[in-house]
Amino acid sequence: MNRRPTAPWSLLALLLAVLAVAASSARAEDGADTLAAVRAKGELVAGVKADYEPFGYRDAAGAIVGFDVDVATGLAAAAGVPVRLVPVTSANRMQKLAAGEVDVLVATLGDTVDRRRLVRMIEPGYYGGGASVLVPGDSAIRSWTDVRGRSLCAVQGALWNRLAAARLLADIRAFGTVRDAELALREGGCAGWLYDEAALKHQLASGEWPGYRLLPAEFVSPWAVAVAGEGTLARLFDDTVAGWLRDGRLAELEARWKLPPSDYLREAGALWTRRDADGEWHCRRQPDGLWPATCRKLDLIEAQDLRGLGGLILTLRDSVGVDFTPFYDPFSREMFLRALATTLALAAAVVAGSLVAGVAGAALLRSRIRAVAAVSSVLLTLPRMTPPLLQLYLVFFGIGGLLAARGLPLPAWLVSVVVLSLYAGAANAVALAEAAATLGGTGRLRQVAALAFPTVMGSCVNIVKATAMVSAVAVPELVHASTAIIADYGNGGVMMNVLLACYVAIVLAVVYGFSLLERGMAHR
Repeated sequence: MNRRPTAPWSLLALLLAVLAVAASSARAEDGADTLAAVRAKGELVAGVKADYEPFGYRDAAGAIVGFDVDVATGLAAAAGVPVRLVPVTSANRMQKLAAGEVDVLVATLGDTVDRRRLVRMIEPGYYGGGASVLVPGDSAIRSWTDVRGRSLCAVQGALWNRLAAARLLADIRAFGTVRDAELALREGGCAGWLYDEAALKHQLASGEWPGYRLLPAEFVSPWAVAVAGEGTLARLFDDTVAGWLRDGRLAELEARWKLPPSDYLREAGALWTRRDADGEWHCRRQPDGLWPATCRKLDLIEAQDLRGLGGLILTLRDSVGVDFTPFYDPFSREMFLRALATTLALAAAVVAGSLVAGVAGAALLRSRIRAVAAVSSVLLTLPRMTPPLLQLYLVFFGIGGLLAARGLPLPAWLVSVVVLSLYAGAANAVALAEAAATLGGTGRLRQVAALAFPTVMGSCVNIVKATAMVSAVAVPELVHASTAIIADYGNGGVMMNVLLACYVAIVLAVVYGFSLLERGMAHR
């Protein structure tokens, strides 16, 4: 008896059923008593920045203070519990909220439609601002149109990175911390530093950047407090921030932390203190529980109109939470594919470089001139005993900084290739030299290579895996791109699995290449 193939409609019905269950679960969570959960816990865990003066930073005693800290403390007071601060960064704040490590984010989070799909943005925003670029006084960058094609230092996870890259075609070199971005600008690693206008104005006012200037603000948008989802906690925070705009508390905090007057606070304050003819607040709850449309900012960034596979993936993201961002977002896809190409090129270059360095180093170690062999042994020991990440920092920021001051900046990609090649090459040199010594000098080159082959292959495989660390010097490889996507979309679990699959495939390709090489050597 022949069995009929499963109809595609059955699979579609199953998928729709799964989506319906997920959607109903999401709606059930909308009415959750999240405020009671916080009160039962006895504290509000707030994610704030600790590297972004004056919004969140550590004072001389090591305590986290700042504008955002005061906002978080006020929200906790509104909830009737004390606050516990957890430091977050632009790159990890969304993940910490999604993972439940914090109850609320008050961390200079720009309000966008894409982010609203992931978390519950509190309305109205508590502050607002745009991006600016800090450049040397003699820079040729005089306006935003001059940014096109130029390299800009940035911080991973900042909203402005993708906007400047997509709309202005800037070459974004995103570092993991504010400190690294600052250092790269000072040492000539980029033409300017792209960051939040308020933070850059504060930097200029500190007197630590003499001779530098700022571009006028661009990409202005509100900053929002964020919680994981709908519920009583979100509604309380909505009302609390609205009350602060009405009574002037946020403007008082702005003055207290010596921030320049914000156009957003001025405009939002006027809107939320406006009354209708009946004397009621214009911005008040409607029968459906929402603010009036005239009081909401929903047109910050247009949502993408996707069809076909991209639309299906977007539906999976919104309904189930599985977010394969590179498959539906053109900017993320292009960035990820470029990063994959960079990683492949980097892997090929460091494998080849480590083999060349290994052969050359082994020859020096086996030199009949004792002084040459002794000096070579010391020089090859240093890279083997020093962490490669430290070597990257020493060469890129140390030597690179000295050269940049003389108009000769070092390319980060080239630095990465040289440092990692020498690191693995030192291990390869020792393996080859020891193999030659074991054969007593009677073996041919092919026999020496065969004896050292397992060690050399292991060294090359390890250095390919170590290419992930070059994101620390803003080389746009896979980890760098994945971190940027996660910071924008909060899809850490999905992107980490995609990243794992890519690295497994790359390592398997390297192992396969070495196995072909080994077979070729055996047949000679």
